[in-house]
Amino acid sequence: MAAVESLANSKTPPLWQLLFGIIDRPTATFKAVLAQRKWWMWAVPLLVVLLCMAAVTVVRTPYDLELTRQEMERQLASMPADQAAAARETMATFMALPFRLAMGLITVTIFLLIGVVGQAAILYFGALVAGGEVNFGSVYTVSVWTRLPLVFYFLVQAGFMLVAKRAINAPGLSALVATGDLLKDARNPMFLLLGRLDPFWLWHLLLVVLGLSVVARFSRQKSLVLTVIYAALSVAITVIPGLLGAGLAGG
Repeated sequence: MAAVESLANSKTPPLWQLLFGIIDRPTATFKAVLAQRKWWMWAVPLLVVLLCMAAVTVVRTPYDLELTRQEMERQLASMPADQAAAARETMATFMALPFRLAMGLITVTIFLLIGVVGQAAILYFGALVAGGEVNFGSVYTVSVWTRLPLVFYFLVQAGFMLVAKRAINAPGLSALVATGDLLKDARNPMFLLLGRLDPFWLWHLLLVVLGLSVVARFSRQKSLVLTVIYAALSVAITVIPGLLGAGLAGG
């Protein structure tokens, strides 16, 4: 690949080549990215992921809004007519598509930034404990690049929803335990856990292993152990809210 040849010749590979290189030459790509030490080496891939998140949010929001309206109407049906009318008037702004789109885009941006920083922090401190000589900036850059499989994940989701004309309410393997009741499923830890299991997340974890081996100069075995710890913490963060919700519902 041209990016690998450029790296071997001590030349600077174009960023677009590196973005494609993460697919078939991830180790060489990580080395090239870390050799650059430029802010755009993490900002551009982060922007690419964010744009794809925004795209799937735009496609999905109308379907989510319709589900929310149906649920609200079911709740309002049991209220007196005057109270129901007042509630509809109060919720009109919050139920407007532009408002929901804006809030959705803000939310996905915040979650992406928190997710990348949180991932970098876990890997950074994990690498330090394991004896690696790393700096946070390099680990953060690697963390951003390991998120590029999300580009394909979001594009596949957006494409499916555009063709099927419906939202994806049971991602990954969560369809195995889905009940069709969205509120009930959201409190089911197994539903949340299985929802994380898809090829794109596994690809992300593979990139984490390879990225750690480059940035911390670890063996693949040590990188794998740290990646398993990171994956376990990620799953725990996903599942714990469901456990708490189930406990509160049961209480």
